[in-house]
Amino acid sequence: NDKSHLEKYKATLEKLLSSGNGAGDGSSASTGAKSQMAGIEMIVNAQESERQRLSRQMHDGPAQALSNFILQTEIAMRLLDVDAAQAKEELGNLKNSAMGTFQKVRNFIFELRPMMLDDLGLAPTIKKYAEAFKEQTALDVNLTITGTERRFEPYIEVMIFRAFQELLGNTARHSQATSVKAHLDLGSDNIRISVDDNGKGFDPEILKESSNLGLKLIRERAEMLGGNFEIDSTIGSGARISFSVPAKS
Repeated sequence: NDKSHLEKYKATLEKLLSSGNGAGDGSSASTGAKSQMAGIEMIVNAQESERQRLSRQMHDGPAQALSNFILQTEIAMRLLDVDAAQAKEELGNLKNSAMGTFQKVRNFIFELRPMMLDDLGLAPTIKKYAEAFKEQTALDVNLTITGTERRFEPYIEVMIFRAFQELLGNTARHSQATSVKAHLDLGSDNIRISVDDNGKGFDPEILKESSNLGLKLIRERAEMLGGNFEIDSTIGSGARISFSVPAKS
């Protein structure tokens, strides 16, 4: 899998570092290997953090709901011969619970990999996700899309969508904001996303020592693609986080 592949690559880089002589071209290669290893370590840690989050969501959501379904079914079965009306009511409750869980599973699948990203592209998927996020949280998300809607290279669409997910998620988890203004600009040369909230704000310098891998990965990936990443925030005045990458249709 991806993790084992990255771990093997990391081990190879560590061997290169340990065998380097620290002089001339060896020093340059060692510096490059260190940089690559740091990037790989960040990706591995981010993957594990995301897997843990998904595991908790599955346990607390669908897995718990299925356990409740079994209990509700047993209750309804026992009531059938004793109180048919009560059994019917229990079955109605079971149906409603199942419908609610079904919708949660659909949302869960959409978060993992929205099929419409492959079918319809970036702009419709971002729009749909913003609407769903607004319904599922207390945040008032206002999204504006400018520029020409078109398809881009798949890896660019995935990177931007995942970054948008992370930015909205961070806002909901940490900012104490009540509203968010998001802007997706599909320019002829660059794709730019900004997320502006009215939350408590923070000191951008803290991110250098923070364990928050999400924003670090967005910066890393944007810069790897030849783009940039910016944070404009002060404590008590909300935050504006934006990034851009070259547009490759």
